[in-house]
Amino acid sequence: MSEQTWTPQFRAPASTVTKVLRSPAFIHSRERAHEIIDDPIALRELGETVDGLDYTNTPLAGVADRVAAACRFLYARADYLDSGPGSEPSTDSPAPGPASPPLPGGGPRERLIVAALHYLVTPVDLVPDARIGGYVDDVLLLSWVFGAAVTELETYLVDDDAEQ
Repeated sequence: MSEQTWTPQFRAPASTVTKVLRSPAFIHSRERAHEIIDDPIALRELGETVDGLDYTNTPLAGVADRVAAACRFLYARADYLDSGPGSEPSTDSPAPGPASPPLPGGGPRERLIVAALHYLVTPVDLVPDARIGGYVDDVLLLSWVFGAAVTELETYLVDDDAEQ
């Protein structure tokens, strides 16, 4: 085989996170996030659905604090959307983090948080959650998103030591 005719017979596979990000299930969640991000009722419903999951035990335990912070973000965003000039914030949502900044517009990382939480609660995803190891794709996706949106979630993280 000469050097000119040699070509590699293999390609490096895409990373698992890339496969999840490109999956039809996550693409659907991203599309839904565009609708959910500006709908306070949908934000609260998503937050309540995620809160209803047992994300404090394996396998989601590694991202449980970030999932809880993301839920507080959803509730704060819903309250922000409900409060117009001169109106009172809603009292039927759990309290957000220590100092919630205004949440104008819902930027790309905020929509990414919503999409990741939607993917978490959607029954059809890359690896079905009912199977053994079914939350592996969810944990990978959530870890990646929470890393990308660390600034947006920082305000909503609760320091357990400070609360005691």
